[in-house]
Amino acid sequence: MTSYTEQKSKRIIDIILEVLKRSDTDIDNTVTVSEIDIQDVLDELKITNFNFNYVAALKKRLQFEGYKIMYKDTKILKVERDNSIHLNENDFSFEYK
Repeated sequence: MTSYTEQKSKRIIDIILEVLKRSDTDIDNTVTVSEIDIQDVLDELKITNFNFNYVAALKKRLQFEGYKIMYKDTKILKVERDNSIHLNENDFSFEYK
């Protein structure tokens, strides 16, 4: 198997993002997501032997949302908030003459 279908991957990524947003960071400023954290969705999608490596576009979507993957295993995903890519609207100033 190369990856889950686009619909399954999208649903899995959405729930991973929900877990990341509601989780506290560890001492090393990371958040760990395990298979257990997303088990309800996996049951709903009828995925029995889950593997983070089979989630299509996981890295790309997490980067887009401002996260950086620090470690990825079959059952564990460790993510850090990537502050380097966020821009504040006040970062740009314009003068009109």
